[in-house]
Amino acid sequence: MTDITSVKKEIIDVLKADPVLQALLTKDQRGEWPVYHSFVQHKIHKPCITVEDVTGQAEVSGLNDAYDGSARYEWNHAVIQVDCWSSRHAEERDKLQTAVQRCLLKNAVGSVLYVHEPTVLALDEMDVKPPLWRKSLRFKVMYVLEVAAD
Repeated sequence: MTDITSVKKEIIDVLKADPVLQALLTKDQRGEWPVYHSFVQHKIHKPCITVEDVTGQAEVSGLNDAYDGSARYEWNHAVIQVDCWSSRHAEERDKLQTAVQRCLLKNAVGSVLYVHEPTVLALDEMDVKPPLWRKSLRFKVMYVLEVAAD
């Protein structure tokens, strides 16, 4: 059964495995690629990428469900936000954003049926010390959910 949590994990796994992103990132203190589920509010390794869903609950396309005789399936839409963070400069942030976008649009993401072209916003935080350069990408994704029997 696919749910929004497993969709986010699959996206994180695809991003961590991408060689272009690996060339732009350095491993964190745990020896892992810095692609995290949501932003941790303490000192974090940068540059990094964070992934979270911004829809509280997936939007079910009500008329587009299917029943195969043993289980009912629903096609679900969700918005996944991927943020690219840098503490160096905007160019590093932009390179990460381009690599993330290419990675998610060209690679199959597990159980996700499609990933739509993202909305991209620059959300730099210049009033903090040190400044943070941030680009936010919001991808609409579609995935199939097996519905529990009533």
